[in-house]
Amino acid sequence: MKKINIILFATTLMLLASCKKTEKLDREIVGLGGDTWTQTALDVWLYNNFTKPYNLSVKYRWDGTEYDNSKTLVPPNLEKVQPLMELVKSAWIDAYTGEVSQNFIKIYAPKNYILVGSVAYNSNGSYTLGEAEGGTRVTLYNVNNFTTEDRAVSKRILKTIHHEFGHILHQNIMYPVEFSTITPSGYTADWSSTSGSDYANKGFITQYAQASPNEDFVEMIAIMLTEGKLAYEALLASNTNATSVAAIRAKEAIVAAYMSSVWGINIYTLQNRVQAGLNAKSPDKPTTYLGVGKTYTQVAVTPDATPGMSADFMAAYDAAKIALNGYGGRAINNFSLVYTTAGQAILRVNYSFSGTNYTANFTYNVATNTAGNITLTLASTDAFAAAIASYVTPLTNYLTQSQFTYKFFYSADYKSIYVGLAKTNNSGSYFYGTMGN
Repeated sequence: MKKINIILFATTLMLLASCKKTEKLDREIVGLGGDTWTQTALDVWLYNNFTKPYNLSVKYRWDGTEYDNSKTLVPPNLEKVQPLMELVKSAWIDAYTGEVSQNFIKIYAPKNYILVGSVAYNSNGSYTLGEAEGGTRVTLYNVNNFTTEDRAVSKRILKTIHHEFGHILHQNIMYPVEFSTITPSGYTADWSSTSGSDYANKGFITQYAQASPNEDFVEMIAIMLTEGKLAYEALLASNTNATSVAAIRAKEAIVAAYMSSVWGINIYTLQNRVQAGLNAKSPDKPTTYLGVGKTYTQVAVTPDATPGMSADFMAAYDAAKIALNGYGGRAINNFSLVYTTAGQAILRVNYSFSGTNYTANFTYNVATNTAGNITLTLASTDAFAAAIASYVTPLTNYLTQSQFTYKFFYSADYKSIYVGLAKTNNSGSYFYGTMGN
């Protein structure tokens, strides 16, 4: 900082010397109202996506008056600004406006967003990723480390946004006092010195949630939305302390009731909307949760009862149904992909004949490339599968003649989340179902 001050001082002397000869002294000082710059494509994009529709200002140009001069900070890299704000719009603004209305963001969102390239280190060894001031301004730090290729980084940015917005919500209308009575003895100003097992065993969703009831409340909101249903449930499943999990569940129930009764928001639907927006920019991997030894081991697909699957898949499925029906009136009810053995998957076709239900098992070898895409090759069939194989070839050919990518899908109302397969070379061709065991 000394070097910067010296440079600024030398520059000031040079300007003063020049002013004696040619400069007018009534000109506005840069930083005090005299700033002008040519509008760039980035400025236009920010205006069209934030300022015009929501009256939000996004400031990325460096202005020393906006920051804490006791901290060493750097400006954001320009190439990081739009990708980061695309994520913010997709997984925060669009999620809330889809669940409530555009006016909700207009009314309650902070009007000013300041972007900083680095984190802000604190005297206690922690660092700040974001902060809000009076519900009117949010500062996002660590912009220069943002990349959509690293989902963890994207989640940290979003967690900051959802955390700070949670504060604005409870500052407008307070959450029930019962929330602070669930784990009253666990709150501490020394939260940063506690270990992971300490806070997890005391009924807190994160380490920082111990700082105060207010922080605990908004951390619950931020984690539920940023992690999404699957990761959130996996997080609780990894906590072996039943008392702690019960405390977190009690907090979750109050958060859900508060969001519903006060703001008319179903937090679980909002959770899916946030994840859809996040996955559009930084995709999660369904195989984190699905597969041998994972939380879920099968995907149940019911095309006739689950709308939205691609036209070419439905054509293949319907063709298989028609052909099998021609074999004595057999009727396909649904099918599943089942993962019981490493490197294999079972296509389990459930069908009925003369009032009796049958299951035909087609076992496929699963080849997975470095990108996580899969190719299925038939390995074996059981007796029932062998009997109907020639009739369901439209379905089995669909599965074996293309490479597939695992993807998340959502119902039109975002109340349901699915996992499915999309053709790697044609993302518009896909099917999906519900995960289970």
